[in-house]
Amino acid sequence: MNVQVTQAEIRELFDLEHEVALKQTRIAELRQGIKALLIAKKSVELGRFDVRLIWKIVRNPAWRQIVIDNLGYEFAEECKRKTPINRLCDLRIEEHAVMPLWNGSDEEDAGMSV
Repeated sequence: MNVQVTQAEIRELFDLEHEVALKQTRIAELRQGIKALLIAKKSVELGRFDVRLIWKIVRNPAWRQIVIDNLGYEFAEECKRKTPINRLCDLRIEEHAVMPLWNGSDEEDAGMSV
């Protein structure tokens, strides 16, 4: 029984990897653009999707326990206060449910009593 990897399978794999690479590049470009606009305090258009910035505070690697063991807790806390922090920014995209068409404004609902 002679089983081979076909050229069609290899070509499909190559094409899919190429498409994914292009889409990942586009995702990175869109993320950077949206981040820049949100950092500049630009508003988000109302609609189905919402986006916001998530800030994460990151400190240097886990040196804290070694310092506590060798020099004490008070010294470690003082070093922590004096050490600069790094702030990383990421996007959180949320999808909201679309309002149903029958759900009008409060004025329309006030006139309709059941």
